[in-house]
Amino acid sequence: MNAEEAIDRAYERLGERIHEKFRRKDIARDIVTLAGMAEIYCADHHDDAQRVPFRSEATEAGAYPARKIPRLCPDCARHVRYGEVRRALCTRDPRPSCKTCSNHCYAPDEAAWQRTCMAYAGPRAMFRGHAIDAIRHLIQTRRS
Repeated sequence: MNAEEAIDRAYERLGERIHEKFRRKDIARDIVTLAGMAEIYCADHHDDAQRVPFRSEATEAGAYPARKIPRLCPDCARHVRYGEVRRALCTRDPRPSCKTCSNHCYAPDEAAWQRTCMAYAGPRAMFRGHAIDAIRHLIQTRRS
């Protein structure tokens, strides 16, 4: 089963629960941070013509403020959608950073993409309109 099929199955089985989680402030903030990092990565690695405003179940649930909806290519959008679902279904409370968590719930290829994206976009986020999100993420990572 690939990542996209796993996401679709999760929505079939747990759709209402996932939508409820998207409304939580802490989860919405994490999702917006993830999407912002993906937008930085996508802007520097993929063709502008393919990048469109991102749409997912989380955008429909109102997790993203209107000014924070990223422009992503289809490939990066698929990775962000996977990350949204994984974050909504995280059983840890308070949630540690994924890097330090003992239970790695991401598929190996998705985890590798997330590491690559975060390593690239993290240092650049400070200068691309995501300074507060980047600092908040850095503090959370240091605490966990």
